[in-house]
Amino acid sequence: MIKYIIFHTHTHTLTQMEEINHFSHKNHPLKLINSETIVGSSFDGGDKKPQVIGCYACEKPISSGFAYACLQCRYFLHKSCALLPPTINDPSLYHHPLTLTDLKHIKPRSWFCNMCGIQKKPSGFAYTSVEQHNTLFKFIACIDCCVVEIARRAEADAIKEEAKIKVQHEGHPKHTLTLQLRPASFLCDACNAKDEGLFYECDTCDFWIHKSCVSLAPTIILPHHPNHPLVLVYSLPEKFFNFLYYCEICNKYIRRNLWLYQCANCRYFVHIKCALNAVDQPSTLRDSASASIDDEEVDNFLHFPMLEAFTDPLKLVLFEKTAQYNDDDDDKTKINHWCHQHPLTLNVESQPNNMCCSSHPIEVCFGCVRPLSLPYYTCKDGCNSFSLHKYCAELPLKLQHPLHPDHSLALINTNRLLSLINTRGHGKYNQCNGCGSFCNTFLYKCETCEFKLDVSCAFLPNTIKHKSHKHPLIQVIDPVPVCNACNMWSDYISYACNACNFILDMYCAMRVPRSLGHRYCKGHEIPLTYPPVMDHPEDFFCDICEMEMHPKFPLYYCHKCKNSFHLHCISRIDLYANIFHEGTFNVPYHKHPLTFVRRKKTPKYICSNCNQDINGSLILECRSKVCNFNICLECAYNKVMGP
Repeated sequence: MIKYIIFHTHTHTLTQMEEINHFSHKNHPLKLINSETIVGSSFDGGDKKPQVIGCYACEKPISSGFAYACLQCRYFLHKSCALLPPTINDPSLYHHPLTLTDLKHIKPRSWFCNMCGIQKKPSGFAYTSVEQHNTLFKFIACIDCCVVEIARRAEADAIKEEAKIKVQHEGHPKHTLTLQLRPASFLCDACNAKDEGLFYECDTCDFWIHKSCVSLAPTIILPHHPNHPLVLVYSLPEKFFNFLYYCEICNKYIRRNLWLYQCANCRYFVHIKCALNAVDQPSTLRDSASASIDDEEVDNFLHFPMLEAFTDPLKLVLFEKTAQYNDDDDDKTKINHWCHQHPLTLNVESQPNNMCCSSHPIEVCFGCVRPLSLPYYTCKDGCNSFSLHKYCAELPLKLQHPLHPDHSLALINTNRLLSLINTRGHGKYNQCNGCGSFCNTFLYKCETCEFKLDVSCAFLPNTIKHKSHKHPLIQVIDPVPVCNACNMWSDYISYACNACNFILDMYCAMRVPRSLGHRYCKGHEIPLTYPPVMDHPEDFFCDICEMEMHPKFPLYYCHKCKNSFHLHCISRIDLYANIFHEGTFNVPYHKHPLTFVRRKKTPKYICSNCNQDINGSLILECRSKVCNFNICLECAYNKVMGP
């Protein structure tokens, strides 16, 4: 004999049970039981495994919730099965009313549901239609199919009631909206997504919106932006119209007239769909884009920005390999180099005028046109200005570069030591395809394609890690995207994360240091700052060009002096960094002769014409004791060529 044990959630349930009389069990009433499970066990306390009881109507287990039961007869029904309507009159199911029928004593064989076509056992409940004076079923459907249709009909009735109510929404305040009775696929005027579903339509104008968009949360918290909540707005606020903004998740353009979530203080904007998907699925492609690169490998990459502008990659990449000097290596103390007509002597002791941190002229290497560092070769036969780093003297004559894989590059000496005054244009110079700078000394060149790289660009790292992006950046030459730091196009070397559609041009990636000095901020350096700038909701204006600054781009910002600077305003791109010139010349725009020189002084060391910083740059300097005139090469070129 089996005893049925009921585990109650409330001890007083048995004394307060409801009862119903059900057509399928006429002998006794059925009592409502509030239980988590109904299990069977042996009456005599044996060790038989408890049995889960099934519902008589649908023959599915009763594992939790409410059920109607006759404990005496061991007869159980899910509450939902016990309360099924006795008849259904729905033309979408059948053109005659359907009756809830107990098949156990009527249908001796298995049968097929006329709605789902699945074969069923000859037991349980079904909805049937019987011919008059006949016991044959003209139509029979399982209760699962009918319950779905009942729920659909109830939902449709609820929609009809809801459609009677006119909705006034803040996102469309001029007119009322009405819920449409049938779902449709269309382009939503709120989220700009084409999804199929119920929608509201404006009673006056052509405004359609998803039903789900009508009930969007006014604020949400995103894992991508945990510091502040995002607020729902129904268009981009007008105060942000000065610049283009892009979704922080999908990186696509934020249209002004679409609904979005925003953090106004941080200028953080997200599409509606992107925000909702980010809440449901916080792990995105961007989070896993570099999963194949382990932390140890990332640590080996060069990390930017550096303390100083990264303008001398050769020194970093090749110095350790070539700088080892042994006193026994007599054959390397003097060499004959292919680029110079005289023997070159190795210098291993520092010279007083090589200190680039002083105000003395900076001597540079003829090969890379960067400040001299030990060891280096010099010419002792009357060419005192000709010097070569040891590593520049040992540069490979042929180079296979990943940015130009089809052909090898040959190291050449362009040997264009021409006066800028007589040049009359940039056509006399070679231009590097890596950085856009003009060159007149060493250069790697493809004789087939005219592809050129100065020796510094030729040895830039292929992969770097940058503070502004969480994934490593790969070296590319891609003229399509704009730089994410300065919003400018670049035909030259950039560093990109393709998974995130993130790219930095070479100057923003490498030649922007962590801090810079400027004469506007005396006594302290200005740190490189990445947005958002906390507690600074107002707009930024560059103190050099006086233009409004895009709040989503990095800038140099002095918290003490409240000065702001564009990256390229405070540190101008020097297109003449690879030009080697020497000598003194008379010029038409100044009364004294001018001399080519490089110096490094203070932040106040500026061009007399454009007021730009000229520290370390090749300039023309007046050495007259009564004159303090200095001019950068860009201004000197413009003076010669005219406006």
